[in-house]
Amino acid sequence: MQLQYSSDGIHIPDVDLWLDPQVSKPTAWISHAHSDHARYFSKTVIGTSVSLEIYRMRWPEDVNQPQTLTPLNYGEAMDWNGARLTCLPAGHILGAAQLLIEFRGERLVYTGDLKLEAPLCGVKTQIVPCDQLIIESTFGLPIYHFLSCQEAREEIVGFAKECLDDGATPAFLGYPLGRGQEIVHALSKAGLPVAVHGAIAKYIPVYERHGYDFPGWMPYEARNVQGKALVVVPGMRRLLESSGKDIRVAYVSGWASLDNARLRANAEKLIPYSDHGSYAELIEMVEGTGARQVDVVHGYTDEFAGILRSRGIEAQAPAISRLRSAEEDAE
Repeated sequence: MQLQYSSDGIHIPDVDLWLDPQVSKPTAWISHAHSDHARYFSKTVIGTSVSLEIYRMRWPEDVNQPQTLTPLNYGEAMDWNGARLTCLPAGHILGAAQLLIEFRGERLVYTGDLKLEAPLCGVKTQIVPCDQLIIESTFGLPIYHFLSCQEAREEIVGFAKECLDDGATPAFLGYPLGRGQEIVHALSKAGLPVAVHGAIAKYIPVYERHGYDFPGWMPYEARNVQGKALVVVPGMRRLLESSGKDIRVAYVSGWASLDNARLRANAEKLIPYSDHGSYAELIEMVEGTGARQVDVVHGYTDEFAGILRSRGIEAQAPAISRLRSAEEDAE
């Protein structure tokens, strides 16, 4: 299946479909609702119902630009310009999905961002056989090893309890969509009092509508943090540091597995957990598909493609410039 890579994104000209385009296009598949994948207006947008719901929250409808949102949920398929499109689970954030494109006997899978194991809030990624695979490699080096979701949950809750028992305030830095809600879920399900920044709290109702409960959380108020675990956005770090209160920061990220993570994050607690796949997960994903051609589109693209070639897999890192939001830059 012919693919075209450019700074606009990934285009499949045979079926005229763009995958997570970086500029406005006639038709776009969005793998998930992070703004570096679902930012721009397209006349027709295909994605899971959850992704489209969040997309519309982030990018309200413009009456001057009619737009069609076409839901395609896990296990569902649709015909598109002579191809068959099938939506597959991808454990990254709520609603994240892979897309299987079947065209003239060829099977192409575009993973978008993914985590192979089930995340704290979300589904386990499904590995599906294909001929061609387009995969990310945010953590595509052997140095990246992460905690399981259960281990991460225990570390998050344990740190919060330890701080609260000492009379200190635990603070977790979470991005507005994905990591923030996962941390709140872990803390609230453990029965701990949780104060949540508004940018994170606004998406909690979406998670609740899709089966995740967050008992007892409350809005974050700067003057009322004592006795609570805080889940705030990274931009709050300096404000927390200058508050004069005993606030202890936890860094929950794949980058926490690096040797310089403590200095980089200025955090007391490092919890190496990610909503992206570890190196081992990425390798398992690639080998599980049996793809004869693998394109690595962002992250450690050249390095991971080279590793795959050393394992006998035909792989390349196409020249493509991906615009990445602050959400994903810090993972």
